[in-house]
Amino acid sequence: MARKTHRPDDILWTVTAADLEAVHTNKLALVQPSKKQEAVKMSDTVDVSLGEVLDTRYPRKSLVKLFEEKLIHINGHKAAPKDVISEGDEIWIAMAKEKIDHEPIEMDLHILYEDDDLLIVDKSSGMTVNSKDQVSLANGVAYYFKEHSIKRKVRFLNRLDRDTTGCIVIAKSGLAQSLYQQQMDDNTFEKWYMATVEGIVEADEDSLVFPMDRSADGIHYEVNPKGKETRTDYSVLCRHQSQPVDNSVNKSPNSVDRASKNVDIELPNVDKSGRNVDKSVHNSQECGYTEVLVRLYTGKTHQIRVAFSHIGHPLVGDTLYGAQPTGQPFQLRAQKVVFTHMRTGERITVTA
Repeated sequence: MARKTHRPDDILWTVTAADLEAVHTNKLALVQPSKKQEAVKMSDTVDVSLGEVLDTRYPRKSLVKLFEEKLIHINGHKAAPKDVISEGDEIWIAMAKEKIDHEPIEMDLHILYEDDDLLIVDKSSGMTVNSKDQVSLANGVAYYFKEHSIKRKVRFLNRLDRDTTGCIVIAKSGLAQSLYQQQMDDNTFEKWYMATVEGIVEADEDSLVFPMDRSADGIHYEVNPKGKETRTDYSVLCRHQSQPVDNSVNKSPNSVDRASKNVDIELPNVDKSGRNVDKSVHNSQECGYTEVLVRLYTGKTHQIRVAFSHIGHPLVGDTLYGAQPTGQPFQLRAQKVVFTHMRTGERITVTA
């Protein structure tokens, strides 16, 4: 439903010459080379629509509902995608009011970061993210939304297994969900993990690129030529020749900072066809263990667990994928996320 007053989380900006130029640049990219010179001459006289400008900033599908509910305005008036805009016009995107879609249940949330569009919390071990017919993190987030008058659905941008701890990212609007999902798809939204695996990993760093799919039992996932390609990069942090395992992988200090550049690590390409993978599982009691820093490029279920098990180094305690039992949950922590702030353009780093 349309409204007349601004709220703190609404998006407002004044159209600049750079906004209009971005539209012209996109149009020219689609013009045939033989007609490009003529198109450049005409660009200054061609009208620019609101929809074209918004397409340079946000995923188009995320704007459809906002237009349908008449929540996008030009100079205070309800607008349509085809409306012509000019430099100096004021654009107002009003965030839609929604019903919270999970039962609010009070719980102690460890909040790592929050702004108008995102909430990032540190998930504890033993809790599911969003499970039917049981209390999960979604219920705690719903309670937080209710208590802070955040009238929105709970939209998780990533999922973690029950025993995986660390950064869980929740979008506060459909627009934020679409924009940050786009960053995940093009890998500008970085997801970093810390893991402890059985055995001594020989390579200091590597990129594990395997096709994965659900196994026949419906529980496991496995490397399967018919599956979807995944990429899991890692670098070794520390090698230990003996037990016991240090659980500090789940005890990193919390911090939020601004990163001026992408913090990606340099990793070589992998020859998927010419590499023999050792599928034997190491006995951690005899062969020690290795702590690794992992960057996840794709988001297949159990991806990190499957990748390291496939090369013979299952996560310590991950009996589902061949590790020796330890009596404790496997050691995997979503240690850090890095993303571009949708309003300011800053690179933000959040560490659990």
